[in-house]
Amino acid sequence: MKLCYYADADIREWHEHILRLLRALHEDHGIEVEIDRIDEQHDPIPEFPGEVRSSTPEAVYERDLKRNRALNQSIEPTPSEGFKRYGELDIAGNVALVDDAETVQWASTLPGYADGYGPGVEDQTAMDFLEEIAIAPSNRFCVECLQLLGGDECFCPNCGSELR
Repeated sequence: MKLCYYADADIREWHEHILRLLRALHEDHGIEVEIDRIDEQHDPIPEFPGEVRSSTPEAVYERDLKRNRALNQSIEPTPSEGFKRYGELDIAGNVALVDDAETVQWASTLPGYADGYGPGVEDQTAMDFLEEIAIAPSNRFCVECLQLLGGDECFCPNCGSELR
């Protein structure tokens, strides 16, 4: 399991904060992290603990998001609705949970924080998700099987693993 950041977020402070959170998740929780730079707007990324690749929004959409049944079941709206705005791909600034088979199991559909979008979207925003899991990954997903969680479980309802 790993976290993938589709970089760069439009706002430099968000981009730098995401990098800090990913480094902390790797160092504090041993979570593998990687970056797909699909909209390079900011400085080079030095000394990142995971792979940093250059890509395009089209390549990432085809590889990770399009026709992904697992993702269609775990996010609202669907990838074709959530990552296309006014006919253009809008993926940069989002994060994804990727399983060991390289399949995206969950992805944020809104970069930034929920308060920029209105009430009820906290589960869709990249920054709120990363800040919550930086405290305790098991608040949002089982690190064993990637089952999304509500935050109050003691055991994963999917695989039975004890949550920390």
